[in-house]
Amino acid sequence: MTPEEEAAAAAAAEKTALEAAQADLEAAAAVILAGVPEHLKALIPANMSAKERIDWFAQAKATGIFDRKPVPETESGTKPTITPKAPDHASLPAYARMAAGYRK
Repeated sequence: MTPEEEAAAAAAAEKTALEAAQADLEAAAAVILAGVPEHLKALIPANMSAKERIDWFAQAKATGIFDRKPVPETESGTKPTITPKAPDHASLPAYARMAAGYRK
């Protein structure tokens, strides 16, 4: 083999090893980010490299954002029921008791 062929073979071996390492890093990032709740997955930036996503996740996890419990679903479109309290007529003055009798 000539020195050029040896250099090309070494470069190809390095490129293959680099691609394998990048694939391993992508797999590790996928495993780490799999623990993120579904409703928060949209917060993870997709345009970052695997190492940057792992670093971002570590910083975000340190803030505690992924440890919070989700807010439970509520019924939409309904107002909470409010029960009015009946006034105690015995404690009202005489004119208020008479006025309350006319409202019924």
